[in-house]
Amino acid sequence: MDITHNLEIDATAETVYKAVATQEGITGWWSKDCAVGEKVGEKSLLKFNKEGTIVQMDFQTEELISGHKVVWKCIGNANPMWIDTQLVTTITPDGNRSKVVFSHANFDDKFGGDEAFEMIKQGWNHFVGSLTSYCEKGEGQPW
Repeated sequence: MDITHNLEIDATAETVYKAVATQEGITGWWSKDCAVGEKVGEKSLLKFNKEGTIVQMDFQTEELISGHKVVWKCIGNANPMWIDTQLVTTITPDGNRSKVVFSHANFDDKFGGDEAFEMIKQGWNHFVGSLTSYCEKGEGQPW
């Protein structure tokens, strides 16, 4: 089961790639408190303050194709639903714009319709908007 967003972002493929593959980018649209591994095999740690409780997420970078693709695998999260899922961003240049497919992939089918799964979907609705804003205007809405 996947959560997929098809986006058209008014920014170059390289701008979008840097937003999803670098420390500077991730802090601009997703997590204000993070340490991002920018090479294949490196780990990333993201922290979110949810109403006074710190939520930590751990990822490993699995694939980087400059300007085209980023794949992270979730290797640690208090929510077991996330473990072994992947964040896959595929970027296709379209002049000075980019067509982007952002997927949170490989959820176990047993979580379909689960309230927590629906909350993850809502969260991504916010964050893909934040990603788009960050790439187009230089300002996202990270947590």
